[in-house]
Amino acid sequence: MTALQQVADTLEALPTTAFLVLDRGRVVLDHGATTAPGHLASARKSILSVLYGPAVADGTIRLGATLGELGIDDTGGLLPQERRATVRDLLTSSSGVYHPSATVAGPEQDAPARGTQPPGALFLYNNWDFNTLGTIFEQCTGRSVFDALADDLAAPLGFEDFDPGRQRLLGRPDVSEHLAHHFSLSARDLGRLGAMLLQGGRWDGRQVVPAPWVAESTSVQVDRGAGVQLDYGYSWWLPRFLGRGSFLAIGNFGQYLLCVPPGLVIVHLRAVPDDIVLARSQGTQPPQIDSVSPQQFMKLVRAVQATLRP
Repeated sequence: MTALQQVADTLEALPTTAFLVLDRGRVVLDHGATTAPGHLASARKSILSVLYGPAVADGTIRLGATLGELGIDDTGGLLPQERRATVRDLLTSSSGVYHPSATVAGPEQDAPARGTQPPGALFLYNNWDFNTLGTIFEQCTGRSVFDALADDLAAPLGFEDFDPGRQRLLGRPDVSEHLAHHFSLSARDLGRLGAMLLQGGRWDGRQVVPAPWVAESTSVQVDRGAGVQLDYGYSWWLPRFLGRGSFLAIGNFGQYLLCVPPGLVIVHLRAVPDDIVLARSQGTQPPQIDSVSPQQFMKLVRAVQATLRP
């Protein structure tokens, strides 16, 4: 039995839907339904960050623009202090805006009282920030997030399983004007995305995403201090123990896209039933399903690395 087969056997004991390993563009492990598109929870946020790259590079979106300058508001109104949050603050989940989110609350349900934290002062993983980034993208570029996904990533990267009709805008407009852009992608298409980013944004001889944006967005923008394993870039998690230059998208239930220079890409997906997706989008706590924790995923990562770099 090969070492990679042992990894595959380990996956059989987990609620894994798809697991894909690429090493410098070569598929070394393809396990499960890697061609089946699936709902992406918070992993969507890292992909939205990728879409920001060209618009930031050409000046269409300014990272220093404030919510007030952009005319961004929300149900019941934002506070004057909240209006001073910048696009960069939202990308680093440090806006200090603790307005209720249109989707089910995560860590922000324990946020400080509104108006107590100035923009940029406190990292707090906050769905309002990420949802509003979608609104800002569409307002500044005049394009829908889903059209950008199709034209700027799916087409040039040759996504094989992409279905525009499966992309969904979810949330409660009565709670917040800023809904969540949820993507549906397969493991093999996510693998191409990761491989492109590890090549500095190039794919098949074309610069798909500006190299400076790839470097900046996956560099430490928020040093989270001692005692944690993950720092933060622009909507990307940065695992310290894998070395600088590595970056990770994480979604609830067991969704991971890990990129480790020079060319290791690992994708793990756990399918999420539609009833749970819809329940979360309406702010209710859905039934629990088995998931793959970050700790379990990292054990798989270490096992893969041991087989490729003995």
